[in-house]
Amino acid sequence: MTVVDAETVPSRHGRGTGARREQADATRALLLRTAERLFAERGLSEVSNRQIVEAAGQANNSALAYHVGTREDLLRALSDAHSEPITRRTRELLDAASGSDDPRDHVACLVLPYVEHLASLGNPSWCARFTAQLATDPVLRDNPMRAPEMEPLLRAADEALAGHKPELPPKIAAIRRETARLAVLHTCAEQERAAAETGAPADWDLVGVALTDGLTGLLLAPTR
Repeated sequence: MTVVDAETVPSRHGRGTGARREQADATRALLLRTAERLFAERGLSEVSNRQIVEAAGQANNSALAYHVGTREDLLRALSDAHSEPITRRTRELLDAASGSDDPRDHVACLVLPYVEHLASLGNPSWCARFTAQLATDPVLRDNPMRAPEMEPLLRAADEALAGHKPELPPKIAAIRRETARLAVLHTCAEQERAAAETGAPADWDLVGVALTDGLTGLLLAPTR
């Protein structure tokens, strides 16, 4: 082997390894996109791993297990793909709203990061429908795939609102929080579904305003 040969062999191996890694990453991304689309369109319980593999055009039936892992790994990967930008934006809005006397500013911290993220995905997208199903699935709803770093941010937003809320019995306050959560999830899922079916992008700015206004009224309304 010449000096030139000795220097070029590792380089070729490096290119080969890099190309395989890129191909593996592309296959994983394709499987994740396909899974999210099928889950959004058909429901979590109606989609098998085999259907995901076939829809992604993969010949190997074990491709999903190889590239992603278990079913829980798949759901976690899909959730994690969206959680980082939502968490980052939530933190930004909380910092901006710090000290505000307007309760609407604090409600916006709970609404706009999610709505803005959906707007960034283009049309069609499947995140909102997948998230709504994940959050209301009878098996998974008590084990949410929400990023742990979101928990203190949500508590901070709730604490900022506390000074504006009326005194409510704990059970009524809990019902209102759950109603607010479901309103965001299902309103966005319906807007995403309509956009995908019609081809006309959702007006996410309008959705964000409507949800923020409505939930401010819901959370701050007095009780009899």
